[in-house]
Amino acid sequence: MERFKLWSLTALCFFPAVDFLLRKIPVAGSVVGPLWDKLILTGLAALAAGRFLAGERLEPLPHYRMLKAFWLLGIAYLAVGLASFSIDFEGFRAIYWYSLFAFVLPFCVDRALAEKLVRYALFAALLIGLHGVYQYVTKAPMPPGWVDASETVRTRVYSVFGSPNIMGSYMALMFPIAAGMTLSTRSTRERVLFALIALVTLASLLFTYTRGAWLALFAALAVTAALFDRRLLLLILIAAVAAMFVPQVHTRVFQLFDKVYWLKAARDGRIARWLTAYDVIRGNPFFGAGMGHFGGAVAARRLGINYVDNYYAKTAAEMGLVGLSAMLALFVTVVRDLYSRIFKPLRARQEWPLLLGMFTGILAVLLQNGVENVFEVPAMNFLFWFFVSLTVILTRSGEKEGHTA
Repeated sequence: MERFKLWSLTALCFFPAVDFLLRKIPVAGSVVGPLWDKLILTGLAALAAGRFLAGERLEPLPHYRMLKAFWLLGIAYLAVGLASFSIDFEGFRAIYWYSLFAFVLPFCVDRALAEKLVRYALFAALLIGLHGVYQYVTKAPMPPGWVDASETVRTRVYSVFGSPNIMGSYMALMFPIAAGMTLSTRSTRERVLFALIALVTLASLLFTYTRGAWLALFAALAVTAALFDRRLLLLILIAAVAAMFVPQVHTRVFQLFDKVYWLKAARDGRIARWLTAYDVIRGNPFFGAGMGHFGGAVAARRLGINYVDNYYAKTAAEMGLVGLSAMLALFVTVVRDLYSRIFKPLRARQEWPLLLGMFTGILAVLLQNGVENVFEVPAMNFLFWFFVSLTVILTRSGEKEGHTA
């Protein structure tokens, strides 16, 4: 069982690449690709159940209670959506499935293993980031709709994700973790390695030309700096100003101040999709159109409805203001829990920069969800809950803390 656990957790660290490769297997890929992570979760859940029955318990953290309440709400939505149960269930699974790892991982992973898993996840980011850099150097082909006709962008990298926006979200998550690991490790050799990973992930993030990921990372870094040491805000601002001297970055960012850009966005871009979501919300403001019925992967596949490019607007359209409020309350509680565990009691710990990096990456993903359906991608949905769980595990005050008989 221990061997299964180690191999399974290692595969999860490489989730984006493993998921991509398994789905490419001829014939069997259509079966193996969608099931591999479910089988791993089932096995880990069995291990966690055994430890639960042996008397171990999760820490009584507020976000666990909020997550349980959010699950009950989702089940209630399923119960009243029997008329279109297959779509509702598929939508439910897309929203909720990977949050189960938040309940399972604390039973299966101790602090020493959690540190190894962070390293493995960074090695995965190095491989994917190098692939992104390779795509940029070789000018990988891309659809013309990914850039405006007036732009001169070499290419937008996408690697195993198939989307530069999701690639950008992944790199915005992994870059601060790599930077934090660089400052946390004691070994000079490891510092060089993780500094390289930080550089590669930052370069790959740049080459996605995804404004949402850039701005989300900048905002997350600014928030973390304000919470940690406000003097760091100056360094972040200097770095942001320096980035504006890169012509492609300058063009992409300042395009946001172009009236033509907003007119196009209002005609057939993000603003048009957000307004469509608003129209759906007006039709049923409290409980929405039903999970899987608007603005996400399930609605696109089953109903032919386009993505709304805003996970929170998509949630409001599908689950109404009740569901959106519950989701936002959950995410706020997650951030507050992690803040209370990291920023006050652990400043003297060697791994504190790593914990700050994990907090920053988690926050960046939540922020980018405001302009992209990041959580509609299984790898990103999983990685969010994965790093939330690892942060909880790494901030235990002792090896046994977090389990009470």
